[in-house]
Amino acid sequence: MIKSSRNWVALCSVLASLCACADQQAASADQVVALGEQKLTLENDQQRCVLRRPDQSVLSLEMPWPCQFAVDRQGKPHVESFNNVPIVIVLHVNVDLANSRECRSEYRAIRQINGQLEPSIVARSASCVRGAGDQKDYTALFTW
Repeated sequence: MIKSSRNWVALCSVLASLCACADQQAASADQVVALGEQKLTLENDQQRCVLRRPDQSVLSLEMPWPCQFAVDRQGKPHVESFNNVPIVIVLHVNVDLANSRECRSEYRAIRQINGQLEPSIVARSASCVRGAGDQKDYTALFTW
């Protein structure tokens, strides 16, 4: 019995490690987007969501981790263009596990205008925001 318990613990440890590695690899592909000439990466900085630029500087998004880019139907980060300005949306979705019908979302659009990254205000929703949305979701949070 002791030997089988040890095997069970070892097997669970290996499976947990494999799942963690798979989650990290899957998340990393979805956490990178090309915005104009810049390749931006979403990262966890002390449980806060930040964007890392190619020069390694960081833009704080003032949102909790985990966060993700809004994605298209293929599951890839969606970049919307308005007046030749590329825009992405970063989402944080919080599902209440005790009551699966309750969901809260925070999101913020990020645009690259005149070579600079500019975040919009943080918007909040009492629903699970999913998918790419439409153009007004990307543009309405900015003054044009």
